[in-house]
Amino acid sequence: MAESSGKHEDAKTSAEMLRNTPSNIRRLADEIQQCEGRQKYLAQTRSPSDGGDVRWYFSKVPMAENELAAAVPNTEVVGKGDYFRFGMRDSLAIEASFLQKEEELLSNWWREYSKCSEGPRGSLSPIPESDPYDSPTTQSNKLFADEEERVGVPVKGGLYEVDLLRRHSFPVYWNGDNRRVLRGHWFALKGGLDWFPLREDVAEQLEFAYRGRVWHRRKFQPSGLFAARVDMQGSTPGLHALFTGEDDTWEAWLYIGLTGFGSMVKFGVTGLKLRRGYARSQSSKPTQDELRQKKEEEMDDYCSQVPVRHLVFMVHGIGQSLQKANLVDDVGTYRQVSESLADLHLSNYQRESQRVLFIPCQWRKELKLSGESAVERCTLPGVRGLRVTLSATVHDVLYYMSPIFCQDIIDSVSNQLNRLYLKFLKRNPGYDGKVSLYGHSLGSVLSYDILCHQETLSSPFPMEWMFNDHNAHGISHEGTSSLNSGDKDMTTNDKGSSVIPPEKGIATTADTEAILPGISHEGNSSMNSRDKDLITNDEGSSVITPEKGITTSADTEAILPETHAQESEKNDDLDESTGSNSEAITSNSNQIDEEINKNDEDVVIRSLKEEIDILNAKIKELESQRAEETKQEASIMTNENGFKSSPSSKSNTLKSYRPYIKYTKLLFKVDTFFAVGSPLGVFLALRNIRLGIGKGRDYWEDENVNEEMPSCRQMFNIFHPYDPVAYRIEPLVCKEHIDRPPVIIPYHRGGKRLHVGYQEFVEHVTARSQVVADSFSRVKVKVLTVCQSRDSDGQEDTSEEPEETGRPYGSIMMERLTGSEDGRIDHVLQNKTFEHQYISAVGAHTKYWRDPDTALFILKHLYRNIPNEPHIPIHGRLNHVDFPLGLYIM
Repeated sequence: MAESSGKHEDAKTSAEMLRNTPSNIRRLADEIQQCEGRQKYLAQTRSPSDGGDVRWYFSKVPMAENELAAAVPNTEVVGKGDYFRFGMRDSLAIEASFLQKEEELLSNWWREYSKCSEGPRGSLSPIPESDPYDSPTTQSNKLFADEEERVGVPVKGGLYEVDLLRRHSFPVYWNGDNRRVLRGHWFALKGGLDWFPLREDVAEQLEFAYRGRVWHRRKFQPSGLFAARVDMQGSTPGLHALFTGEDDTWEAWLYIGLTGFGSMVKFGVTGLKLRRGYARSQSSKPTQDELRQKKEEEMDDYCSQVPVRHLVFMVHGIGQSLQKANLVDDVGTYRQVSESLADLHLSNYQRESQRVLFIPCQWRKELKLSGESAVERCTLPGVRGLRVTLSATVHDVLYYMSPIFCQDIIDSVSNQLNRLYLKFLKRNPGYDGKVSLYGHSLGSVLSYDILCHQETLSSPFPMEWMFNDHNAHGISHEGTSSLNSGDKDMTTNDKGSSVIPPEKGIATTADTEAILPGISHEGNSSMNSRDKDLITNDEGSSVITPEKGITTSADTEAILPETHAQESEKNDDLDESTGSNSEAITSNSNQIDEEINKNDEDVVIRSLKEEIDILNAKIKELESQRAEETKQEASIMTNENGFKSSPSSKSNTLKSYRPYIKYTKLLFKVDTFFAVGSPLGVFLALRNIRLGIGKGRDYWEDENVNEEMPSCRQMFNIFHPYDPVAYRIEPLVCKEHIDRPPVIIPYHRGGKRLHVGYQEFVEHVTARSQVVADSFSRVKVKVLTVCQSRDSDGQEDTSEEPEETGRPYGSIMMERLTGSEDGRIDHVLQNKTFEHQYISAVGAHTKYWRDPDTALFILKHLYRNIPNEPHIPIHGRLNHVDFPLGLYIM
């Protein structure tokens, strides 16, 4: 028992050691220097062909599905450009993890290699410990759970991990292809300058011969060469190596197929010189691929040393359903642009203090909407390519504007954000850095709506106000009313009486059904109780709902009888509920009688009794109508087996399609929200929404305007001047900013472009001229006034003093959204000098992913709180010598 528990603890410890934490990365890099297993892979001879570290490689081409790693590559020596090196620190971390379980990993490798040699290449072995009687769904769930739980060695800044058991790397935060991982221990010289790694099976046989010092057993070969021959067991017939040398100096060559005297003649053609351990290229002029490889290795080494202190989730917009669209590639391009700009515009201290990790949020890739198949069947065959493009782009906006599919899209984005954050926390426990959102196109609208409902977690469908605005004060047919979800305290009906609902945010569907039976199921009205204190019903009766948190079935029955179709068919229950209703309203009338004059008691009691009779009659009428409708629906709705649908299932179906959206609480606080190429402005304008805290109706001079505020510390709206999809946001926050132009984002090479600077200069001169003209006009008026009445100089001087007035409401909201009194939201990119508006508009909406100006602006903001150099106290710099402060300033 103790042994089993010990093994369990060892397995748990080894799993923890593989997690992507900065401490583990440092530990692996340090421990590998003292690792006993590594000593046998160090140079044990004085030969120039011996030495160097083991380097790990990953394949450029992804592996096929269910393909074993031992099946690739097909050749013993990898081709040029087929594999890329990991960075030095990544290779050290992988090698340290490999040495901890070397025997287990090598035995598993040879087991896979034997399967590939015996049967078809890449045949997948049966899943261990799986029940053959499990259903396909159960097996897929198990595989999905394994994929979610697997944690490998972190590489590439934590974006990828290496599974040493399966010898492949996989992306962590998105679904991607597996790539073959190769351990480079023995290398062959190809092309005379570059060393390329050998496949593991060949390298292991060469390593075995090396440790046995096979060159001490040299003999004359048929070719006449005095060397030791080592025949390789592999897929290539005639593969062998020749070792030459004496004592601790040796050299080796790899040959394929040739024997006898012919091999000596073609020695330089077929023989590949071998070495043990990695060595860099001997070329004096590296190629572009080698330069890119070197830069990528340096970036990987930087990422493995600097911890992540800012996490940015990048939410895509429309177009991800297209075949060529790939958010992962777009974010990868953006990441490369940001890294190149960071080297130029950030100090070493800033880059060493924190690292920003950009993670794509693919909410559309796995989302399947039920309406897509219907749209596909309705699509005309003509201009098929254009229709497919429109379906993959414009239709996403239409789906989101639909009350049926809006909930699915919101859930997909929220769940994906939370899932990515939990994955990051799993690999970075104790993370206390910042999290920001980058929303492009429709993704900015989705992110904004989620941020605006982090407190309430529920809201009417965003477009519902458009349909309710015209009927907000009217009564629809069949006596039902349509109420808008504004910030009104009381709404009265034609008869002037009121209904008091529960407190804000507590009203539910059950409460609505109890107060107005049958109305919620008829589909004639849409009612929301958010931000309302008093609502009236059609009959003008006063109905008091329970307090917050005390709503029970007993309270509902005390107000009105049960309205379900099953119970409405029972006459006895109806009579009892009617009697209880009469008692409830009579008790309310007794309270009113105490506050009026005794002379009017008879009149009031008589009027209340008449109202009770009217209510009872109305209740019976509504219940009978509802019972008939329920019977008709139950008789019509049958499933495929012929069973009738229950009324409860029908009720649930109707409720699921009500235009009421539920939001998921994010597991993190958002620091900054970047809306890039965003149509958010037009969405808010169509909803008649302004950005505020609900106190700006007088400021906007509109009683029907609604206000909301996103849950983030700062917000920016970045757009290209010719982007046909982008809109401004500041006019919906502050009226004073309607005529103010957006802030120009600086050019990444410094300053402003020539034509932008000239245009700004002309506008500045025009504005100054207008100011001077206005000043002359004011002076002229002042002089004329002084000449006409000298006695009133003191009064005029007093009247000319500016009056202290409070800040406008919009200016306060701008400060709340930007974190600064002079902060701005709208920021515009600079267009090129010779750029046609309509031609550039074609690609303006998609250029943000590769635009350096956008990347630099965001990068500067993310590093804004980190100084260029560390702070050093003044007395420390002056060796504790005290001088007057004035000397420092001089």
